[in-house]
Amino acid sequence: MSNSGTPTWRAENAGPQHQPAIRSLFQSVFGQPMSDSHWHWKYGNGRGLGVVVLGGQDLVAFFGGTERRVMFNDQPLVAMQCGDSMVLPSQRGILTRKGPFYLSVTSFLGQYVGAGLPYLLSYGFPNARAMRLAQRLALYDDVGAMLEIDWHPLGSSPFQAQTLDFDAIEHHQLVDTLWKRMVAGFSGRAIGIRDFAYIRQRFFDNPTLDYQFDLVSSTGSEEVIGLLITRHTGTDLLLVDMVAKKENLQYLVNFARYRAAQLNCGKLYGWLTEVDRDLIEATDPVIEKPPLRLPLGVYSPGLSADEVRDKWFFLCGDSDFL
Repeated sequence: MSNSGTPTWRAENAGPQHQPAIRSLFQSVFGQPMSDSHWHWKYGNGRGLGVVVLGGQDLVAFFGGTERRVMFNDQPLVAMQCGDSMVLPSQRGILTRKGPFYLSVTSFLGQYVGAGLPYLLSYGFPNARAMRLAQRLALYDDVGAMLEIDWHPLGSSPFQAQTLDFDAIEHHQLVDTLWKRMVAGFSGRAIGIRDFAYIRQRFFDNPTLDYQFDLVSSTGSEEVIGLLITRHTGTDLLLVDMVAKKENLQYLVNFARYRAAQLNCGKLYGWLTEVDRDLIEATDPVIEKPPLRLPLGVYSPGLSADEVRDKWFFLCGDSDFL
């Protein structure tokens, strides 16, 4: 505590010694535990970085991010996905430039994101409240919108599927081929790389969530048009990710609607960047909620919002929590 009675915070880079307290903070903020295996899947092997804010010996905030290989303007780049932003519930009311939220974000972005720093490009999926706060504090700028979409299940489909075999070399090669076809349609855009290595680490190796991996083809044909990744969430089916040529994404969506019917789900649902809505217009999307806003970290000099605005292609799977 300072002489004025204002709490004294200090930021430092997160290390192994902070992990138990960070995981405890995660449970306090999100109401669910983070297992040791989930922590290592997300942040281990150099994939993640973080900053903690301490008040005395107590951890009061954490801001973390993970690396993601992307294509940006047709060039490979390693971007930073800003993920876990957590403040101890008792300290959330301090929303000024002297508070733990601001200190955690600025310490992270100031070290890692911007021109001449390890990561030129950042992204994330903050809720509306966090996005408004970060914009007010000049930490983020708005670079696009994400639609939350529902679809009604379909009773039939002209497509069939086989399950992706992660031990089969031919399936490994097939996913890489599907990715090459997909990225060719996103020239000049920003898109997360969806090769086999990414699909395995992000989804198959996830210790917390279980996914269905469907290699989809026309009925009676052996030619696979795309990889569809879904997750059964109880009463509904989540469309998590797709790897296919742009023009085939609509067919994967409709096959997912068929999957939803097979599982007696009430609906299929998912995310898609607003700028890409035309890709699924033929699938009868139901869009009722206001779009989510997409951020670019702008605390340090670097890319301007205009250089990134409406460039991203995102689905649910581009997050690290769905």
